[in-house]
This record gives sequence, structure tokens and C-alpha cells, in this order.
Amino acid sequence: MTTDTFHDDTSIIQSQLDQRGLVFITEARTYLISRTLIIRSHTRLVSAPGVVFRAAPNSRCALIENEHFATAGRDEDIHIEGGVWDGNCDEMGLDAFEETADYNRLGFAYDPAVFKGKLIRFAHIDNISLEKMTVKDPVSYGIQIADTRHFITRDIIFDYNHHFGTTDGVHINGPAEFGLIENIMGTTNDDMVSLTTVDEAHAEVTRGPIKNVEIRNISATDGYSGVRILSCGEPLLHVRVSGVYGSYRHNAVLVSQHNVHKGEPVWMDDIAIEHVHAHKSNLRLQPPCHNRWEKNAIETLSIVWFAFGSRVGNAIVRDIYRYEDTETDGPLVRLDKDVQIDRLVMENISQTCRDGINPPLIDNQATIKTLLTSCIQDEASPSAL
Repeated sequence: MTTDTFHDDTSIIQSQLDQRGLVFITEARTYLISRTLIIRSHTRLVSAPGVVFRAAPNSRCALIENEHFATAGRDEDIHIEGGVWDGNCDEMGLDAFEETADYNRLGFAYDPAVFKGKLIRFAHIDNISLEKMTVKDPVSYGIQIADTRHFITRDIIFDYNHHFGTTDGVHINGPAEFGLIENIMGTTNDDMVSLTTVDEAHAEVTRGPIKNVEIRNISATDGYSGVRILSCGEPLLHVRVSGVYGSYRHNAVLVSQHNVHKGEPVWMDDIAIEHVHAHKSNLRLQPPCHNRWEKNAIETLSIVWFAFGSRVGNAIVRDIYRYEDTETDGPLVRLDKDVQIDRLVMENISQTCRDGINPPLIDNQATIKTLLTSCIQDEASPSAL
């Protein structure tokens, strides 16, 4: 390839993808993409170090999606490895809160023909893996996967400029099962990882149950939130979160229902949250970053939070620790008043704090049928249990 960043590289990349099999991008440079790349079943796209796929200004399209993302049928056996995937968000002419429908990504329901900022997106797909990628500056989610079986996202770095909000990292929409999400690093301006059975209108590509997913080794510095587990209308079952590290303005792990779908049943079961070693961030985003939600009393939000309306069968919260040197009233673990849990195991929960800082260890207002606790320790204050 001999083109440069001032030329449109979409057609030449697409022609290689159309051949299927192994597609290897070898030349280390920036490739300008003006329309969505389509990857088909039984294709493996591998990019050498130094390869950058950048969205062309005002292209207003995803960088890549599978063939049957918006059509009948399913795809299978798609693998993407390597590359920097740059959404070039500041040159998209798109924002969450503008009045004009063509440019407003949140104000109306999902439509596959309308770009709402999701940079890399897949739906109706079996056996997909995304590995060793850097995802940079999307307008909205970095990676969205919906209606999937057997999926892997790992060794992903998120490099966001925070100019836009609701910029999740890995966002999974149900139905989804048999998934592994691991080694996710960087800082997003929303959830690093989100499992969502029923979504907000702008993002609801599909809806359905989520089950049999393992999430491990998530880390952020001054992040928004680490992992969100969210059920409404459909169950969320057999999920293990193991290893969440770093500092967060909001939460490291959040278990919740989706308050935009009021009245729909909420059910989560067999949920394990383990090895969370995180603390509060003292960074507040300033313009030009998107800081619309920074006024929501982030100083009172907990590290691990079971939010109002959650309904859970069995849950384990184990090996949760923080060293807190930031002024905060946020507990280490919080269970809201309108939370119901059949059986909860809490063990090895502790914190130490800098002199003069005394946040609560546990704020438990939930209704719990069976509560088993061990090794609950706070050097500064007694347990709330």
C-alpha cells in the first residue's frame, strides 16, 4: 500500500477483508476510513505494530462491524488482533445533547442506519475475539457486542480524551453467553466494562439474558467506573468479576437495574465479585472534557455498590480492599435500602486510610435473607453489619 493519511484507504482495506481467511495489515502507518469496514465470517484480521485505523472527519460511521450486524442471519468465527482504532471523535460533528436529530446520538431509538458513536460494533455473532487492540477517542462506546455466544475481548487498552460522555469501553448487550473479558486497561468516561440485558433506547441493538461470563483484571487511573452488571427485563446469571484495580470517580463495581425501563422484572443470580483493590479518585474532569455527571455527589459513591432496585439470588463479595487517601464519604461497600438478596457471602473486606480520613467500611441497608460474614475489618471504624 502506498497511500497516506490524506487519502481514503477504505476500499483497499475492504478489498482485503472481502477475501476472508487471514488478512494481515503489515505497513505501519495511519489508514483513513470513511465508511464502515465489513468483516465476514471465517475472517481473521491481524495488524502489525504501528497500524492505525482512523475515522475520517465527518464520516459518522462505525470503523468496523460484521456482515449481519443489521441484516437477517448470523456470522461466526471472526477474530481481530492488533491495531489502534481511532474514532477521531472531535472531528465527527456529533454530540449527545444537540437538538438536531441527525447529530443527536442519545435522543431517539437505536437505528442501524444512524451513527450513534459506537466505534467497533458486532451483533448476531458466534465465536468472536478482539485482542491486543488500542481503542481511541470514540464518540460513544469503544466496543459494543450484542446477541453473541462464545466471545472474548482481552488485552485491550482504552485511550480516551474524555471530550464525550457515555463512552463505555466493552459494552455487552444481551442475549450473550459464554464470554471472557480480561486485561482491560486505560480510562474511559463511563464503564470500562458493562453487561446490560436491556439497554437505553439509543444503544439497544438487541435485548436478552446474559449468562456465563467471566470478567477479570480491569484497571483504570482516575476512571469513571470499572464494571457495571445490569439487569432489567431479562435475567443476568453466572457472572464472575475477579480483579478490579485502580482509582475511580464513581464505582469500581456496580450491580444495578436499569432505571429507564421502570416496572420490568430484575433478576441476577450467582454473582461473584472478588479481588477488588481500588480507591476513590480525587480528579474532577474540567472542560473540554465531558463532565455532565460529575456533580452527582461522586464523593459519596462507594467502591462496590448494589444499587436501588437490585434483586439478587446468590452473591459473593470477597477480598475487597482499599487504601484511601482521598477525602470521601463513600463506603467501601454499599447495599441500598431497596435491594433484596437471598443469600450473600461477604468475607475479607478491609480498608486502611490516611490520617484524618474516615469513610464508612460498609453501608448495609438491604433486605438479605441469609448473610454470612467473616474477616470484616476497618482500622478506622467498626463494621456496619
